[in-house]
Amino acid sequence: MSTRTRSSGSVPVTRRLLAARPVRTAAGAVGIGMALMLMLLLSGLWAGVQDRVTTYDDHLGADLVVVPPDTANLFADPGVLPGPTVEAVAGVTGVDQAASLRTLYLILELPHGKAAVAAVASDPSSTLGGPWSFTRGTAPRTVDEVAVDALFADQHDLDLGSRLPMLGHPMRVVGLTDDTALFMTPLVFTTTDAMNQMLRSPDTTGSVLVTTSDPAATAQALGQAGYTVRTPAQLHDASLTQATKIYGSPVRLMVSVAFIAGTLIVALVAYTRVVEQQRDLGVLKALGATPARIRRIAVTQTVTLTGLGALAAVALFLLARTVLAWWRPAFPVELTPATLTQAALAAAAMSLLAAWLPAHRLARMDAASAFRSQP
Repeated sequence: MSTRTRSSGSVPVTRRLLAARPVRTAAGAVGIGMALMLMLLLSGLWAGVQDRVTTYDDHLGADLVVVPPDTANLFADPGVLPGPTVEAVAGVTGVDQAASLRTLYLILELPHGKAAVAAVASDPSSTLGGPWSFTRGTAPRTVDEVAVDALFADQHDLDLGSRLPMLGHPMRVVGLTDDTALFMTPLVFTTTDAMNQMLRSPDTTGSVLVTTSDPAATAQALGQAGYTVRTPAQLHDASLTQATKIYGSPVRLMVSVAFIAGTLIVALVAYTRVVEQQRDLGVLKALGATPARIRRIAVTQTVTLTGLGALAAVALFLLARTVLAWWRPAFPVELTPATLTQAALAAAAMSLLAAWLPAHRLARMDAASAFRSQP
């Protein structure tokens, strides 16, 4: 009976300690939130980069791709195959459809400056390799037509009917595509005949897209016929590897710095909060609180503060991502479960450590010292 009465009448110490200084509690939660937001934002940026660089590989629509020897990436190291290769591949056992494809990076000379794009030239009679989503317009069909990413078009004042200079040829914009950009490099679509004409390389192709009901057997048959074959998954991995070589080191360095700085900020806020309440916790000990209870109060308070900071981090992250998408749409930010887990574990570990150290010291403080610390 007495135990139940004592329990029901217990004072919510942790809640009262947090509510005693509402401004400092709010400031601590916001500080932790900003630190966690920085972790999430930079980690999300790297996840967005990785997602963007494989955009085209993920929308090929083909089961296999025949490429020139030593070609691992469609854009970084494109090669040239003879034009008859398309018909020859189509005749291999197991191939249902074969279509030509050319891909390369281009620098466009626009009226107000230069712009880097990833050019894709596909067979207009096939659904393979061309644009997969439109905001307006259609896919290019003739040698003077082009479809461009809608965001790129908006940035450079292009619209349906506008002329886009490509390798000295004024191409007419007939389509605006949606979500068709690599990292900082929009995709521009035209036909293989148009690209061959611009490159002055008639009767050639860059690669051959293949559909089949049995990719493994067909890849083996193509290999035996002397062709180099890649799967979309292999091209995806190659693009990711290439991007990691270019962007990986600086971006991962920034992510690492963000995590280190963020966890230190979380630790500093939590530690400072507990130290500021040294007198309150010391008095509780003088009034009979056990060392275990003192530690539990400090840790529970810090966990609560970190939880409030996590809620603030999510709100700040969503706001920052919205602003970044409007201000710099070429920098995508993705929030992944792995990023959330990593940030949560880092914050939890540092906040618990930061709370435990001063609480452990307070737990060993004698009652006289606690009363002498009062003004």
